[in-house]
Amino acid sequence: MNADALLKGTAVLLALQWVSVLIVNALGLKFPPSLLGMLLLAVLLLKGIIRLEVVEDICTLLIKKMGMLFLPAAVGIMLYVQEIQAEALAIFATIIITSLIILLTTAGFLELALRNKKGDKPL
Repeated sequence: MNADALLKGTAVLLALQWVSVLIVNALGLKFPPSLLGMLLLAVLLLKGIIRLEVVEDICTLLIKKMGMLFLPAAVGIMLYVQEIQAEALAIFATIIITSLIILLTTAGFLELALRNKKGDKPL
């Protein structure tokens, strides 16, 4: 991991973020530009347009420092403790229900993928 690789990776990630902000603003979408940037990065990596080595070092560094990146959000939550307490039941119900939906959906797709890999017919 050297400075040159980190700078190149950062430049690629920032460029993708900039492009995704332009796309969202130009089309008037109600879609997070950061999520669009990640989708663009995934597509470009899968198509081989961007080599993994270009962004690997900066992504590894960002993952290592991820906890620190959540600190401002955690501090921001402290400003809204009363609102969170007032809506605690709805918040926790939403978290539990959506987690179960995600778990069941993931399990279903995994089962289908494993059946297709073995040559069995899907459900």
